[in-house]
Amino acid sequence: MPRRAELLALKSLHAQLADALARRDWEAFAPIDAAIRQTLERQAALAADPALQPARQALKRLHGEARQACAAECERLRRLLQSHLEYAEGGLAYRQINSLQGDA
Repeated sequence: MPRRAELLALKSLHAQLADALARRDWEAFAPIDAAIRQTLERQAALAADPALQPARQALKRLHGEARQACAAECERLRRLLQSHLEYAEGGLAYRQINSLQGDA
């Protein structure tokens, strides 16, 4: 693929990733990430091409931001699930106590 087409591919992926990140569309990340990988693997022979470096670096920075945002969302969900688990365990403990007191 000519250099211009490769540059456009990188810029398109950057735009897609930026859009998904702005919308916090977590489900969109996996296919975009796969497309980034495929594009970079295809461009491996052009790694030294200085014309592609700025676009690659911009995509790399944005990908880092997206990874941090995903990690933050995972942590938020972990805390939410932990809270629900603790609430459920508390309810179970009260039910057990009530059933024991009812048996006495």
